[in-house]
Amino acid sequence: MFDGLRQDITGGVRGLIKSPGFAAASLITLALGIGATSAIFSVVKAVLVTPLPYAEPERRVQIFTRWISFDKTWLATAEVVDFRTMSKTMTAIAAWGTGEQNLTGDGEPIRVGVGFITANTLDVLGTRPLLGRMFTPAEDRPNGPQLALVGYPLWQARYGGDPGIVGRTMMINDVPVEVIGVMPDGFRLPTDFTDDAAEPTELWRPQQIDEQNLTRNHGLFGAALLAPGQTAASATDELRAIAHRLTEQGAYHAAMKFTAFDVPLDDEIRGGLRPAMWLLMGAVGFLLLISCANVANLLLVRGDARLREMAVRTAIGAAPDRLVRQLLTESVVLAVLGATLGLGLAAVGLRVLLALDPTSLPPLAPIRLDTTVVLFTLALGVITTVVFGLAPALRTLRLNLVDSLREGNQQSTVGGARQRLRGLLVVAEVALAVVLVIGAGLMIRSLSELGRIELGFNPERLLTLKLSLPTARYDTPEKVVDFYRTLVDRVRALPGAQAAGVVRSLPLATTIGDYGLDVEGFEETPGHNAKGDWQIVSDGAFEAMGTRLARGRWFTAADTTATQPVAVVNETLARTYWKDSNAVVGGRIRIGSMRNPWVTVVGIVADERHNGVTGIVKEKFYIPHSQWHVVTGGNLIRAAYVVVRTPGDPLALAG
Repeated sequence: MFDGLRQDITGGVRGLIKSPGFAAASLITLALGIGATSAIFSVVKAVLVTPLPYAEPERRVQIFTRWISFDKTWLATAEVVDFRTMSKTMTAIAAWGTGEQNLTGDGEPIRVGVGFITANTLDVLGTRPLLGRMFTPAEDRPNGPQLALVGYPLWQARYGGDPGIVGRTMMINDVPVEVIGVMPDGFRLPTDFTDDAAEPTELWRPQQIDEQNLTRNHGLFGAALLAPGQTAASATDELRAIAHRLTEQGAYHAAMKFTAFDVPLDDEIRGGLRPAMWLLMGAVGFLLLISCANVANLLLVRGDARLREMAVRTAIGAAPDRLVRQLLTESVVLAVLGATLGLGLAAVGLRVLLALDPTSLPPLAPIRLDTTVVLFTLALGVITTVVFGLAPALRTLRLNLVDSLREGNQQSTVGGARQRLRGLLVVAEVALAVVLVIGAGLMIRSLSELGRIELGFNPERLLTLKLSLPTARYDTPEKVVDFYRTLVDRVRALPGAQAAGVVRSLPLATTIGDYGLDVEGFEETPGHNAKGDWQIVSDGAFEAMGTRLARGRWFTAADTTATQPVAVVNETLARTYWKDSNAVVGGRIRIGSMRNPWVTVVGIVADERHNGVTGIVKEKFYIPHSQWHVVTGGNLIRAAYVVVRTPGDPLALAG
């Protein structure tokens, strides 16, 4: 038996070597189809198939609020407490915020994403530390101890996986913080899988909500554990009832139409990706079918060319089933070689895909060619090739020696049935190809439309550097402003720096939230209050960003704490709150509290988008970096981006 199998394999390899044209065409076709399918399957598996890193994910939901100005937004501390107190469908409700902090000691200083979580967050998500313990409710209080849980990747990369990390002290923003545990590999907050988090979190600290000073400012993410027998729909019904009750009690104005709802965790994390992923899988499936049809045609043509050979071998005593086995073995050899080449192409394709945009997908597991993908690829290659190679092989069982010897003559023609089969395969290939070409055309058109979207700034030759100053050292507005002013002056002095400045956040990034505004002359109505996304910029920042100035002027170094507070607004805010476009420059706004000073608008700039190129455009105002604490009643922002415009490659300046 094994000798026969060895002979079949040897014969199959020898047959492919004798027909290099057929072998090359078949292998390239198979490799392209199988490689593309395997690469996309790797992505689909990592994004959609891998289970969520939480126990019983079907019982876990995220909570959101909605009112007239926002279709879907976050929670306030008061709402976290209200929902915990009043809900019966949810056994526990957790909340968290995200940000970045400086980690020093034990190596080079680095910026890390930090999740500020309530003590019950890990219980709600159904996970436990790999080492150490969780936060306790007593530690999750204002002025509580400085504690942290460390993420597995950070533990491995910075501390070498040392189990003695538990109990050690690390310096975060120049403050000593005790490590009480290490989270398991793969743990992330739900917002780390989406665009909601400011940065993916690498360590976690207590949220420490002050229940004596609750607010209705929405800045926390929420999640809940459903009670046994409850569903996301029943919890949403209850949340709506609670929101209605709070409105009746005066917590919200009725015109706000405030409500709340929840979304199953799985739907929130990857629900929006499913249509695109399955569409992509369908597209490469079409490509695989086209490849298979091509190989089937090649096998049929080769089978016709070998009819005389098969007839002669049958005539001298070869058993038909022996010939079928040999032909199928040749198909399997072809499949294994094609699948092997396909794996190579898939590996290259994944490398290119991740190099182009490694952050565009939120995989629940690393995107790679693991054992499952390799087995899938090999099975795919064998099944497709054997199925499409079955017809030529089975035809030997119905071989007519006289007709086959006659058809083997160079002048003979191919039988009508086989011609019809080839024709059907060609028709199928053309139909599938037309679908793919139409889809590719639509995608090219969409990409072309994306290229014409007005960004409001020039992203070319722009270098950015993110900083966050430690609280202990920079505890006053004057220290923060002086630091950034000195830094920008030094950057401007560098050879190759055309313009430089400081901004709070970058265009296209996730929107953080709005400030309430008083706009002089704007008549507010219930539920339609003036508001705007906020940006802090220094002089020179607009020029460095390449922002288009529509009217008025930029900020200058003369805009300081000693001068009249000024602002620049975007075109959307100007259209929304001023009936007369000529009255915008010179108009006045007030930010937040009525105790804050009026600010004079000195310019209008082009709109910038949030949440990506196709994201939203919001009303937005800009305040000079040196005046922010003045116009907001002492609000201090220590984190910022330094932006630098260069004449050439910006990385040359960074080096």
